[in-house]
Amino acid sequence: MELQLKHCALTLLSAPHAAREEAAVLIAELALGGAVTVIDAGNRFDAYRLIEHLRLRLPDPMPAIRRVSIRRAFTCYQVGSLLESLAPGPQPVILLDLLATFHDENVPLREAQRLLEGCLRRMERLACSGALLVTIAPPRSAGRACLVERLSAAARERYTLEAPAPRQVQPALL
Repeated sequence: MELQLKHCALTLLSAPHAAREEAAVLIAELALGGAVTVIDAGNRFDAYRLIEHLRLRLPDPMPAIRRVSIRRAFTCYQVGSLLESLAPGPQPVILLDLLATFHDENVPLREAQRLLEGCLRRMERLACSGALLVTIAPPRSAGRACLVERLSAAARERYTLEAPAPRQVQPALL
């Protein structure tokens, strides 16, 4: 699957582990061409993987690494605040594992839905000036699946990666 980020569009990527590896590859590719903003909402950003991918392409990855701005959110309230603080611009924005903090059982579902609506308005504003990729993992509980459905409805482009099938290994004969 070739992930295509489109200008002025919210793209949603649903995958096991919130597409951690695929996101690292994409962030590295984007950093080669310019600035990229990463909001890590699920503790998914792996700087070492990013550096590994950049080293495959560049003798000195530091200039590209400096073009990656990383912000972390540990609650769904912080996700909203970070999105609000971003000024729209042409640089792509990657939002890693957006719904991880929205699945917090200490946040009532109605509050999570309200906060997600605010985030969607902010993401739409950001997407109007550049590309926006949101990665999510499958919902942890059926009770919060409505958050995934709402986010999916707001996305213009949707991609889904399935977990690889477990390899069947035949036991050795003794």
